[in-house]
Formats: sequence, structure tokens, C-alpha cells
Amino acid sequence: MSVQVLNHPLINVLMTNLRSQETSSSEFRLTAKKISSLMAYEIFKDLKIEKKRIDTPLESFLGVTVQDPKPCIISILRAGLIISEGITDIFDKVSIGHIGMYRDEKTLNPVNYLIKLPSNLENRQCFLCDPMLATGGSAMSSLETLKKNKASDITLVCLLASDEGIRNVKEKFSDVKIICAQKDSKLNEKGFIVPGLGDAGDRIFDT
Repeated sequence: MSVQVLNHPLINVLMTNLRSQETSSSEFRLTAKKISSLMAYEIFKDLKIEKKRIDTPLESFLGVTVQDPKPCIISILRAGLIISEGITDIFDKVSIGHIGMYRDEKTLNPVNYLIKLPSNLENRQCFLCDPMLATGGSAMSSLETLKKNKASDITLVCLLASDEGIRNVKEKFSDVKIICAQKDSKLNEKGFIVPGLGDAGDRIFDT
């Protein structure tokens, strides 16, 4: 499994704003979306394309187009929506899936309440969006769902990951790629990434 921490100066500036407790919910949403859009350039670095001939106003040109079936962006609801929105602002020739879950605050285990996925995941590039990879529980539950639906080419896209979350995903899903904007080393006793940025869903939706 490959793990890529982008560590890009512009993303790092925006991530500092995202982490700050002074950042309002509306500014948090906008910043998270900007970061996700910037990450799209790296996320789609290995986008499957094929040659396509077109006519320019002057002459014929051999360019490229996206292969079918198109990539699939899967949001882990609710916070994953902000990543999928940022990605599709840059590139919208995708299918979109949703996996609804929440984390039980006592057990920290994920609980599913919705699964809506496109058909034919077996032949698609799948990008699973989860802003925070903390313990990895939500991500691993979603990865199990994708695997049951025959997805084989999966990239997990996160704004912030922890060493523990990466390690847990790596142990169970060695073939899944992880791309994150930044990485922190520790979790606190409640399973939150520290120094982290708090609860991404609550800060995105002001709840």
C-alpha cells in the first residue's frame, strides 16, 4: 500500500487555517473545499485515459479522453461530501456514491445507515473520501463495503490522517492507496487526532 502525504506549501497554509479554532464554520467549509480541489491534481495523477481525435478550428488533433467506466467518487457521509465537492469542482466526469455512517461515541465503532453505489465498481477507479483518518474505523468499514461490491482499484482520500489510522488500514487493506494533505502522529483518549482540527463534520456543518 502506498501512502502519500502531499506536504504542499499552499495546502499547508490552508490546513493551518482549517486547524485553527478561530476559523468559522463557513470559512472552514470553503477552506476544506479548496484543499480538496488542490488535492484533485494529485488524486487524478493516474487517471485512466485513452486517445481521442478531435478537430480544432484549424486542423485535426489527437488528444485524450477519460476511459469508460468513469472514476467513482465515494463520500463517507456526512463530512466526506466536502471532499467530493472540491474534487468535482475541478473534474466532474465521474460517478458519485455515498456511504452513510456515524461513529458510536461510546464504542467508537462505525454504524452504517446508507449505502448507494454505482454499478460495475470492479472496473472503476474508486476514490473514497473521508476527511479524518483517525482510528480508521469508518474508512475500514467503508472499504469492506467497496470490496464486497467488487471494487479493486481504491484510493482513500483524507485531509488529515493519523499514524494509527494509516497503520490500521495498511494491515487490513494492503492494496489500498492513501493520499492525505497532512499527517499527525497521535490520537487522544476519545480517538480524535491531535493536535488535529476537531470534529470535521461538526465544523463543516456548524453542529
